[in-house]
Amino acid sequence: MSYIEFFAPPFPTLIKGGYAIFEKGNKHFRRVFNVFDLIYVKEGELFLTEDEQAFSIRKGQYIMLVPGFEHYGHKGCKVKTEYIWFHFLIPTEYDLTESGLENWADMKVTEGDYVKPSLYRFCLPTYGEIENQVYIENLFEGLMDIDEQTPDFHLRQQLLFQEFLLHLQKEACNIPTAAEKVVEQTIAYIQSFYKEEIKMDDLAKALHFHPDYITRCMQKIIGMSPNLYLNKHRMNVAKKLLATTESKISYISQEVGIVDTTYFSKLFKRLEGLSPLEYRKVIHRRRGRE
Repeated sequence: MSYIEFFAPPFPTLIKGGYAIFEKGNKHFRRVFNVFDLIYVKEGELFLTEDEQAFSIRKGQYIMLVPGFEHYGHKGCKVKTEYIWFHFLIPTEYDLTESGLENWADMKVTEGDYVKPSLYRFCLPTYGEIENQVYIENLFEGLMDIDEQTPDFHLRQQLLFQEFLLHLQKEACNIPTAAEKVVEQTIAYIQSFYKEEIKMDDLAKALHFHPDYITRCMQKIIGMSPNLYLNKHRMNVAKKLLATTESKISYISQEVGIVDTTYFSKLFKRLEGLSPLEYRKVIHRRRGRE
């Protein structure tokens, strides 16, 4: 296995990211980039060749394509394939090595003092499978969902991207934390039952943890309470329905588990900055320009 080795700070810098779909038979085009290209497959399977080495990237797997190496799709997708991509650069020198970090404690290279920061060594696998897929997909969803109209949009994206890199290093060292496991279970529960009324007591009984502990874990790992995550997940589902269907707002409200349509509209505007109808109009205008 190949690893990308670099030292931080400074951290790798996110340039741009997005979501894409390849229909059955489609394949990635041929190109050479001067930046890193991270691809994570959410559904389906991609067939990519980099520097004459062929890869199959399936659901839950990722690949980090290295600057200067030619990559291309050597075979069309067998099924409809959804993937998330990010372009980033490493502002310092980096190496491609054949061995990674075995001990989490080896990550810290030097201790900082009053005028110099601590220095850390990262060794990230260029190809692999994400163990905590629910957590990572939620992180990606949050990363791409940040309101581009806010002045600190790119700064907040950068912080979440750094969180992803740190988590990837943790997984490479096989040290998922107890809090991350609780968050994974909480997110999985919410995504399964978001159409229903979810109370903290129900969540606590299902996960066998105290409600306060679940909330602390969620706040620590993803920066939001279970209730806020539930509302954001409902709004993300609503946005997909608004963008891909002509269903009435009352129907969409019911589909995401909110009985009161007026409350749904107010909540949507509070979290998204636009009313549901305004959001639908914006999406249709954007597609009209494509």
